Amino acid sequence: MARLSDRVALVTGGTRGIGLAIAKAYLDEGASVMIAGTTEKSLRSADVATLGSSRMATVAGNLESSETPDALVSATVARFGSLDILVNNAGILGPSDLQELDTEDWDRVLNVNLRSAFFTARAAAAHMRGRGGCIINLSSVAAQIGGTATSPAYVASKAGLIGLTRSLARHLAPLGIRVNCIAPADIETDMTADWPTEVRQRLTAMTPLSRFGEPSEVAGLALYLADASAAFITGQTFNVNGGLYMG
Repeated sequence: MARLSDRVALVTGGTRGIGLAIAKAYLDEGASVMIAGTTEKSLRSADVATLGSSRMATVAGNLESSETPDALVSATVARFGSLDILVNNAGILGPSDLQELDTEDWDRVLNVNLRSAFFTARAAAAHMRGRGGCIINLSSVAAQIGGTATSPAYVASKAGLIGLTRSLARHLAPLGIRVNCIAPADIETDMTADWPTEVRQRLTAMTPLSRFGEPSEVAGLALYLADASAAFITGQTFNVNGGLYMG
């Protein structure tokens, strides 16, 4: 039997990169998956189309809006009848220059990366109550090491996700809901593919395993955390970073 048979998952930011890889891994293991993206156009991408499963559906929603978290969860339950797994993967970067980062940028990054994760988790937990469930938050190595080339708003939001994971794990444990966090380093996606060669070389040189990670390597961990094999794991942050940060 597939590892996630009869399970229902919602993956935010699921149209590309890590989110898409997680959605694929869940589908391959028998889950029904709702892929959430910002726009209908992004949900019609060739990458999403390649998944082509009758157990997959899509929903559009801009996580800058405070109404979107409840809407995404409601759409998932309406389509599949339940919700067992939530992956809070959606995220944006924001300006890295301190002087360019204004209050609008700050609020936008924190709203999408952190606020929406909390409210989506809270909405999901209401449907998981009584049946158990799994919530996975995607943080970043940037939350652990900072970095002058990374937006302070992004770092703050991703650090907040680590703390939020611990808090939610304690609040939701009595309901049988596990909450964990994954903190990847640089992963081979369409976004990192556009980075200048010198930046990629510098980051690779800083990483003991001397390469970027693959989306499938993050997805493999997300699959394990959603599986019954991880039933006694909650409140943890798992690093997928090639040794860049060893904490």
